[in-house]
Amino acid sequence: MKNHVRSKKIINILLITVVLLFTTKVYAANDSFGTTLQASSSQVKRDDNITITMGLKDIAIESGEKGIAAYTTGIEFDSSVFEYVTSSGTDKWEKPFYENGLITATTNDGKTVNTAQSIGTITLKVKENAKLGETNIKLSNFSGSTVTTDVPTAEKSVKVTILDNNSTNNGSNNNSSNNNSSTSGNKTNNTIGKKENIKSGVLPKTGKSNIMMIIAIEICILSAIIFLTRIILLNKRIKNDK
Repeated sequence: MKNHVRSKKIINILLITVVLLFTTKVYAANDSFGTTLQASSSQVKRDDNITITMGLKDIAIESGEKGIAAYTTGIEFDSSVFEYVTSSGTDKWEKPFYENGLITATTNDGKTVNTAQSIGTITLKVKENAKLGETNIKLSNFSGSTVTTDVPTAEKSVKVTILDNNSTNNGSNNNSSNNNSSTSGNKTNNTIGKKENIKSGVLPKTGKSNIMMIIAIEICILSAIIFLTRIILLNKRIKNDK
């Protein structure tokens, strides 16, 4: 019964997405904006928390309400290294909603912004058995809403180095070199491990796999979230205008 209900929900989301895709207005060709992504530290140890700050910059929007009032994005990180802890908004932006690597949020008043600013933070925790070395945290498929249209922008990533708990920041340069070597070895081993898993019929862990069905569903859900966010924005605007 639960599987049946879940399947119906997925089908409904897909149908809504298809309808909305056909009714979406195309954004102006000269609409553009950029994003920023900063980590609270470039080096962290196992069991430490790290805060990722997201921001907007270079906003040049001619369509819709001449600015950005909401955003949706995917946040990608190695699930064997990090785990999600919490998120927070700013004075102008609501707390980002996070679900399975997808993030969405709107402005507090439903109005657009057109100046560079922070839009929210995501806090991750380094797992106690996380592999050492460099790893990336990336924003992908980032889309900003002008209330009436959606404008995509380029992905943004930040590098973070995972240090051994016995390491000190004063020796970060030497540790970084050692960690880079360790990372290369880990990448090689991981690649071999993935090939062996595929040959033996064992699927890779979630977050590292390229299963097309999961990707397709996530894209559809992301699209649905974009349009539902737009509806929320319009409702906010109506309430504020009264």
